[in-house]
Amino acid sequence: MPTRVLVIGLDAAEATLLERWAAEGELPAFARLAARGGLARLGNSLETLPGAIWPELTTGISGGRLGLFYHPRQLHTGETGLRRIEPEEVDASLYYWTRAAAEGKRVAAFDQPQTVLTPRLNGVMLTEWGLHDRNFAIASEPPEVLDEIRSRWGDHPVVSCDDHGGTRAGFDRLLDGLLAGAERKTELLLDFLEREHWDLFAATFGETHCVGHQFWHFFDPAQPGHDPDAPSHLRDAVKTVYRRVDQGVGALVDAAGPETTVFVVASHGMGTYIGGYQLLPEFLVRLGLGSGSGTTAQVRTRLPAPVKSLLRRVFPGRMRHSLQEKAGSLPRPLESPHTRAVDLPNNRCGAVRLNLKGREPHGNVEPGEEAEAILDEIRRELYELEDPESGERIVARAVTAEEAFGSVRHPDVPDLMVVFRTDIGQITACRSDRVGLLRAGTYNPYTPRSGDHTVESRLWAVGPAIEGGKRLPDGNVLDLAPTVLDLLGVALPDDLDGRPWTVLPTRA
Repeated sequence: MPTRVLVIGLDAAEATLLERWAAEGELPAFARLAARGGLARLGNSLETLPGAIWPELTTGISGGRLGLFYHPRQLHTGETGLRRIEPEEVDASLYYWTRAAAEGKRVAAFDQPQTVLTPRLNGVMLTEWGLHDRNFAIASEPPEVLDEIRSRWGDHPVVSCDDHGGTRAGFDRLLDGLLAGAERKTELLLDFLEREHWDLFAATFGETHCVGHQFWHFFDPAQPGHDPDAPSHLRDAVKTVYRRVDQGVGALVDAAGPETTVFVVASHGMGTYIGGYQLLPEFLVRLGLGSGSGTTAQVRTRLPAPVKSLLRRVFPGRMRHSLQEKAGSLPRPLESPHTRAVDLPNNRCGAVRLNLKGREPHGNVEPGEEAEAILDEIRRELYELEDPESGERIVARAVTAEEAFGSVRHPDVPDLMVVFRTDIGQITACRSDRVGLLRAGTYNPYTPRSGDHTVESRLWAVGPAIEGGKRLPDGNVLDLAPTVLDLLGVALPDDLDGRPWTVLPTRA
């Protein structure tokens, strides 16, 4: 029989900390989840297309096939420059709540990262009210929902996590805003959850993402910027925000009632910033493949979040891109016909794209044998890179798109994805016989962030048919969408890459 489902997302909350602090009594809601239900480790895309984690959670389709949102600023096939994804490029019909609503289910989706509104949804939807990633705009379906939220709860206190200025007072304001935002979000979610009998209610807390990026150097003694003499409230900021979100999770689970099947998902984790990918632009130049200009080594212009939001509202996507191109503010890594390979932004990993004939406007690499030979050369030289001080190799693995996703993949996916080691400290330089000594400093395109993502994803499952206190078999983030649809009694579409968890009751 179809069941009622509650999905609570914790964006970029480090799962190992959630487990540890729950066991130590610091997170009572998560301790109850572990006792009443099951816990599973989830496989994910963090070592190929890290930024695809949320699209995979919300659609059940591999990022290698979707091609969108592996990074907010992507290079699209047939174009030479990096640009943001536009809302009209995103297919909202693929979200699991959209599919459920199309089958008559009453649904609510609040702050699902990297999503756009579903028009004429059978329910309510709110986007980017209190998230770390704000790619489009704060909006709702129907529109009057946002008006009500703003009249009762206002906007989230934190507009942009990166704009605190790096001062002690700035960190204090940011921490206060995250705590107030988590509390405010809990209040509005409880209000909407209790208004009617939803078949599906999905909501995400984004405060865990922000606090990890910004406060990790206060928390982690292994982080090079750690200050052991910092005030205790800053050193404890990560735990404090996790505890406030834990309160929200507990309140929502209690309000949903014992007959509801609950999934709490920690999307991906957080650890100290390592880097390594900032070395790729000069690395490719020294191999004779890069042109040395227009790569992701360019520091992006940082506009205040309200200004960026205004520009996005006033100017349609293509008009804005045209203005940016004329102003020279858009990196154009594939503009030069002399470039054979470029690095692309890919979150915690490096990425390389070939200037392929027939795919790029100025392509000069023949598909087939020549392309494969260049990728082999790049990978071989990557494995030769050493840390100048320790002599340790700095690259853990390099994976081609063919190896990761097969032949059926989106053409926007990078040709090679590079995973740098995370067990040797921050990577700021490298050397090899061919490349020589290469230093790129501590450049971080996301300054002032001191935390970066880890590969840890978890799922806590609680419900009337789930035995408590069990460790569930490993799954994958791709399995969330089909599992929810199956529990709701919705026929599974053929285009999903995930599958329902067999340890949960399934529809006959």
